[in-house]
Amino acid sequence: MKRLLTMLVVGGVACSMTACLNDDAHFVDFTNTPAIVDVPSSAFYGAVENRGFPIQTTPNSYTFNVNLSGPNTLSEDVTVTMAVDPALLTQYNANNGTDYQLLPAALYQASGLTATIKAGQRLAGPITVNLYTDATRVPDPATYNDAGYALPLRITAVSNSNVAVSSNYGYKILVSKIKNQYDGTYQATGTFTHPVATSSRAINKEKTLVTVNTTTIETEFADLGASDWRMQLTVNADNTVTLKPVGASNTSTTQFGVNKYDPATRTYTLNYKYPGSGGDRVINETLKFEQ
Repeated sequence: MKRLLTMLVVGGVACSMTACLNDDAHFVDFTNTPAIVDVPSSAFYGAVENRGFPIQTTPNSYTFNVNLSGPNTLSEDVTVTMAVDPALLTQYNANNGTDYQLLPAALYQASGLTATIKAGQRLAGPITVNLYTDATRVPDPATYNDAGYALPLRITAVSNSNVAVSSNYGYKILVSKIKNQYDGTYQATGTFTHPVATSSRAINKEKTLVTVNTTTIETEFADLGASDWRMQLTVNADNTVTLKPVGASNTSTTQFGVNKYDPATRTYTLNYKYPGSGGDRVINETLKFEQ
């Protein structure tokens, strides 16, 4: 009896599965879905990409591919053409509350924005844009970064009229930043010694070091946490470091002892102090590169 019951249950499951497979009302046929071209990196990593480029005399190359989506490949080549589209950036800013500025034409070269997807294939490229960060074109990297420059690129034409352009992923907006070799995220460790012993403390926090020019970065002053307490660190030719207080930081800040940068370990060693009620606030700090 038990064996018979088991056979009935198994048979019932098999019948129900067969019914589902033959149920046309619940079957989605993708074979007639039209072919679509897109920028695959926009689909996987977002249509807006923030990228830092090093300061150098030769152009920085930014590359990406185009892709054919759909159930089938095509029997003929398809050429995809892109173009810089300022209206795309205007619309993106309006939709997202951003304020990106169009990258000036003198700072990029984008004359070959075409790629051909070969018959039977899906991926083509790379499409290449060259960006200029040399000192003759960008004398002030901090001003460049503050401007929030972006380059909006859109697919504008496809050689096959039966191929559509993706409305969500048919474009790429490159937000361009300039980075010197010191730019990045660092782990800060050390001590903040206060005239009132109970206010002394260990320093242990992440800090972001942001490019000012070829040899200078800006970051948080000590561990005070206030966004307007800042300092700029310049690495000199002998790898000694000059600290400059900026923003609301105490202009009477002075350095003492060892202040240097170690290029082998990408580490800053800093010793500085500033006067206040009751005596000096003394900071002994090490910044070690993380990423």
